[in-house]
Amino acid sequence: MYGVIVCTKCRLHAQIIEVGVSRTVQCQMCGARLQVRKLQLLSTSEDREEIVRARTLIQAKIQADRPIHAVHAQSFQCNMPKNNSSVGASCLTKLEANRKIRRKDPASIILENISSEGEMSIDELENKCASLDIDKDVIEKTIARLLEAGNVYFPAKGRIKKV
Repeated sequence: MYGVIVCTKCRLHAQIIEVGVSRTVQCQMCGARLQVRKLQLLSTSEDREEIVRARTLIQAKIQADRPIHAVHAQSFQCNMPKNNSSVGASCLTKLEANRKIRRKDPASIILENISSEGEMSIDELENKCASLDIDKDVIEKTIARLLEAGNVYFPAKGRIKKV
């Protein structure tokens, strides 16, 4: 039996799991480890194709910023096209138009911010990245990776510059 869950940490990714196989699953988007017993199954089915359609619709609703509280598989059946009609395709096209643009990885965001300023303080960089919704932990790890890769260096204490 298959089920569809939404990551409780990032709330940005719906994924298909096999019910009763494992105790934990890992979010494919943010990497968070999730305990299956604490997750809400939004849809369940024995048929793989049906569960893929349900996951696609749940993901489309997430991307379109629609709330998905307690959604049951039956509510999706009426929204799913029974055949490959253009009505269903146009509906999905409208949902895709409302999607947020996927942001770049933190390393490229940090490098862009540094290159626009030349040299900047780490506090300024953290403030700019915080406005782009990047956590401080992620910023520190990314700066450490960029430093090891030789993409950035510290010309003075508390300052960072792109190579």
